[in-house]
Formats: sequence, structure tokens, C-alpha cells
Amino acid sequence: MLSVGGGTLLVAEAVETTLAALPLQRLALALCMLLSVGILVQLTHPERFVSQLKRRLVGGVPWGTLIVCVLLVVVYYGLQDGRADPNDPIVLPFRAWSYLDPFGMLFAGFSHAGFSHLTGNLLGTLAFGSLAEYWWGHYTDSDRASSTAQQLWTTPTVRAIVIFPAITILIGIVGTMLALGPVIGFSTVVFAFAGFGLVRYPLVVVLASVGQGVLSRLLDAALVPQQIAVAESSFSTPWFASIAVQGHAIGLLLGVLVGLALLWYRNEPHPPASYLWVGVLLFAVSRSLWAIYWFRGNDVYVLYRALGLALVFVLVAIVTYAVVARDEPMVPTQATPNPRTITEQFDSMTYRQFGLIVLLGGALVVAAPAVPVNLTTAGEADLPGDPIEINGYELTYGEDVPDGQRSVIPLEGFGETTELNTSGVIVRNTDRHIWSTETSAGRLADSGETTLRVGGLGWSETVEIDREAWSTVGGGSTYRVSLTHNNDTETPFAAEPATADPIVGGHRVSINATEEAFFVSLEAVEADTPANETAPSGTNETNREIPETDIVIEEPTDPADSEPLRLPDRNESVTIGSIRLVNQDDRLIAIEGSTALTVAEKA
Repeated sequence: MLSVGGGTLLVAEAVETTLAALPLQRLALALCMLLSVGILVQLTHPERFVSQLKRRLVGGVPWGTLIVCVLLVVVYYGLQDGRADPNDPIVLPFRAWSYLDPFGMLFAGFSHAGFSHLTGNLLGTLAFGSLAEYWWGHYTDSDRASSTAQQLWTTPTVRAIVIFPAITILIGIVGTMLALGPVIGFSTVVFAFAGFGLVRYPLVVVLASVGQGVLSRLLDAALVPQQIAVAESSFSTPWFASIAVQGHAIGLLLGVLVGLALLWYRNEPHPPASYLWVGVLLFAVSRSLWAIYWFRGNDVYVLYRALGLALVFVLVAIVTYAVVARDEPMVPTQATPNPRTITEQFDSMTYRQFGLIVLLGGALVVAAPAVPVNLTTAGEADLPGDPIEINGYELTYGEDVPDGQRSVIPLEGFGETTELNTSGVIVRNTDRHIWSTETSAGRLADSGETTLRVGGLGWSETVEIDREAWSTVGGGSTYRVSLTHNNDTETPFAAEPATADPIVGGHRVSINATEEAFFVSLEAVEADTPANETAPSGTNETNREIPETDIVIEEPTDPADSEPLRLPDRNESVTIGSIRLVNQDDRLIAIEGSTALTVAEKA
């Protein structure tokens, strides 16, 4: 019976393993999705939808949008070397660091910081770009074509595969130059697509926004059908700190301006004011255009939530008025039929013209801060520590040092300033005007280690960053940060020593981080200090099994007078006078006679 039961158990485990290896969840997702779509097809008339697409798009396909998506993938996996590690592309040189670095300004709008960043913008491009291309249309009135340029402009295939992608690329570059740098990503254009569509199909844009969320969930389910999450503490920056709100707003306004021009040129009817107002509001709030914030340095951020929502309502009012305003004089009694002078044009201003002026003024207000911020250069002051140099890049670590990305026009106001201090892994390239804290001190302290890729077109190098720390009992911690590249290691930073509170044999144990290693020493305690008064309960480790390996100082007269010794390796020990210090599984134990106290632990 036992053998039969055991055999049955083995068979059951084999079947379970086999089923787990099959893409059953992906198959279930695909089948259920096809079933649901099939029912929709049976209940509706999809041929009407397809024929409508074919009347505006070549073959009913948004070819321009697809070409743009291919361009983004090529930049990511080609220029940014995302093929080496899809989750860790080359990012630094592809950011829009400064107007003085044309390379970053040209490529930042089409580059991405990671795989999820890329997929998010690809889905947004498909959702909003397809709608924008639908309104743009591949077919137009060819009877107006009288020149070669006009013939090309009205040729459907040219409009699909050349003109639409070219306009998209132009908007991407302009949007990057007007965005508050150093930005990276295609989201400015994605918002421009949405702004363009809002002018004509505001509620459809809201549906497309929801549809992007559905596409995102489908992609997540296809890539990772099942996820096991474990509750644990982690370091994270505020969610709003990764959003380029000003760049998104610039993209939206650019799209609205282009859409407004097309609406007037074609003399098409505008949507109802209520539809437009609701559409812009829902889109702006759901896309966090209200999340206006400022960075104060050293992982400190301030979010202006109320001010941001107030500005969203102003944006909604301006866009709605500009699109819906009538083409009639605001003051009919002062209007001139054919105004020629500036005074006559002002007196004859229409509601539409006034709306356009307000919209342009709003766009200038949003874009203006980008000019002084993007007129930056990397400061040439000495970097902290001993930096690693790689083809023009300098990498080091520092704490509370002035941010070296210096604006040509320093700004201060409302208690905020562009002159900040920063802490973390610093990267500088004066040729590219790059100065960046790539990993903050807090994030590195949480993870303990990280990697950083630097590079350019056709090359990349990886630097490993390691933070090694020891935390003393009741006395803080000390640590050292090392950077390794091509098997060469530099330690540009070592923190101040830390001294444990417990007293052993009239001494406290100190740990000192240096560029070379960690060292231990003993500090004598005044005679009137109560022994072990500060030691926490439960620190007596006399029952622990202590390794026998010893490194002994020969006959020291007083432990406090002895030279510091290198902190012992794991499961080794050193002896200073009558006190033995044991590194037992990364816990430093001080032993004297029958007393054994934990004084430090590797963090």
C-alpha cells in the first residue's frame, strides 16, 4: 500500500509540475477575450466601423502611428542598447540635460528610462495616436493640388507613412525643448496626441484613456500571468516625483493648438462646450496634470495639490473657450469690416481670436520656466572623493554637496531655489553638460548595492556601486561606499566612526570606516560611568558558540592605547588586551571574561 500511495503521489506531483509549466492562464485569457469579442461582433455590425476606418485611413490602418511605435522600439533596443538588458538601457546621455547639448534635446523625446516606461508610452501612442491620425486622415481633397508639394501632401500613402510621422517627430523635438529638463520619454507627444483629439472628439479621448489602462492590464497579464508578492519594507520616492507634469502640460497645449488650427482650416463643427469641458477635466485629472511639485534636494519633495487642481480648472476653461468661442466681434459697435491698423484689429477682435490669444498666453506661461532651467551646464568644481573616469564620465559618491547642474539664470522665489544640495551617487560629464545624482543616498542605503550604465552611441560601460555598513548598538552606524569598474575599485566615501553604547571591561567599541576597510578600536570610559548601564537587556551572549580563530595583539598595556585593528572577517576574531572581538555571522560580539555583548551588526 505504501508503495502504491507513494507512486500515486509521485504521479500527482509530476502532473502538477507539467500543468504549471503550461501557459494555461495565458490560454484562458486569450480564449475568454476572443469569446467576449466574438459575442460583441455577433451583436453589432463591425463592417460599418471598418468601412468608416477605410474612408479615413489607408486600409483602415493607422500606419503613421505604427511607424512611430517602431521608431521608439528601434531607439530603445538599438541606440539605448536595451537588447543587452531590457530593464536597464543606457539613459544618461539620452536625457535633455541642456540646450548646450543638442544630442540630448534631439533624442530625449524618443528615448525611455526603462521597459515599463517604453511600454506605457507605446500603449498611449496606440490609443491616442490612432485617434489623432484618424482625424488627420489619409484622404483629402486632391482637386486642390496644383504643385508637386501639394500633390505629395494629398497623396494618402505619403500622408500615412511620411507626413504624419514627420509632424510627430517635430512635435517631439519642440516639446522636449519646451519641457522642464532633464526629461526623457515620448509622453510629451502622447499628451499632444490627446490634446489634438480633445479638440474634435473629447469624450472619445476619455474612452481611449480608459482603453489604454485595459491594454496595459492585458499586457501585464500576458507577460506575468501570476505574481507572488511578499510584504516587505522598501525605499520609494513619492509617486508624483517621477511625473514630468510640465512636459505633459506642454504636450497637451501643443496638441490643442494644432487641433484648433485644423478645426478652423477645415471649418469643421466644434464639439459641444459641455462635452469638451468634461472631457478635458476628466483627462487632465486622471492623468495627474494637477501634481505640481518641487524638489528641495536630499529626497525631499513638496506637492502643491490645491494649487495644481486650481490650475487644472483654469486650463479646462481656457481650452474650452478657445475651441468653442464664436467668430464674432466682441464689441460689434467698434468693429471695422477690414481692419488694417493694430488699433482697428484690436477694436475688431473676435471671441475666437481672444480665445486663441489666451491659449497662446497660457502655453507661454507653462513653457517659460523651461528656458532658465534648460540653460544649464555641469559645474567644474572638484567632485567629492576620488572619482572613477570612463570616457568623459566621472562617477563618485558624496553627501550634502552642492548640485553641480548649474542654471545660467539662478532662480529663487516662494521659499524655493534652484541652488540645492544633494547626496548620493554622482555622475558628471562636462562635455555633455551632465551633472546628476543618479542614485540618492537614501535609496542606496536601502538597497545596499546598485549598478549604473554610462555610455553613448555604440558603447556602454557598467559600474557597480556597493554600500557596506555596520550599525552599532545604541551608537548609530558607519559605512563606506565603493565603486567598481573593470575589476578596479575606488572608495570615494567613508562615514564618521560609530561607537557602541555597551561597556565591556571599561571600554566602548568603535568602528571606523576608511577607504581601505573597517577598523575597530576601544575607547576608555570614565571610572564613574556605571558599567553596562546603557547595554540593552538580552545582550549577554555567553551561551553562544564562539569561533576559536584569533588575531592577538601581543601584550598591550592598555586597550585604549592600542592601534586600531582591521575588523575581523566573518567568523574570525581579534583580541585587544583582555577584550576579544568576534565577528559571528556578521554580528560583532565583545567578550571579556564571562561577559559577552553584541556591540554591532552588519547592516
